[in-house]
Amino acid sequence: MEEIIKKLDKNLRVIGYRYEGDNLIIDIESTTNTGICPSCFKQSSRIHSRYIRQIKDLPIQEYKVILNLKTKIFFCKNKECKVKKFSEQFDFIETHSRMTKRLESQIIKTSKSMSARASKEVINNGLVKISDDTILRLLKKNNNKNK
Repeated sequence: MEEIIKKLDKNLRVIGYRYEGDNLIIDIESTTNTGICPSCFKQSSRIHSRYIRQIKDLPIQEYKVILNLKTKIFFCKNKECKVKKFSEQFDFIETHSRMTKRLESQIIKTSKSMSARASKEVINNGLVKISDDTILRLLKKNNNKNK
């Protein structure tokens, strides 16, 4: 399990995992103790708190994967910075996303050649539970990136 998670980010470690119905839930956390403020780009090691982010990922065999990502919130050390607290950032997910970039990419690839409703059926049966509105948002976001 550790090898699969390390492909997302080498600084992640598996805390545990369990099966719930057709879901594989993997509890993970970062091994780094510092974060970079997204506003002033100063490094901080002062942790304010932690919270759990639920992130959907590509399925493993017949199981839909949910990553419970234990995320740190840091204090910004820079007195002049307008941001006082910030969350740990990860390269494999967009800032406010609830799915990995590789899952988003697979959804977009599957959905490009069919309607949102048709692709919803295909995706819900194999990849992840998702609405046709989410598919349309992902396609629109991808189209805006390519302009």
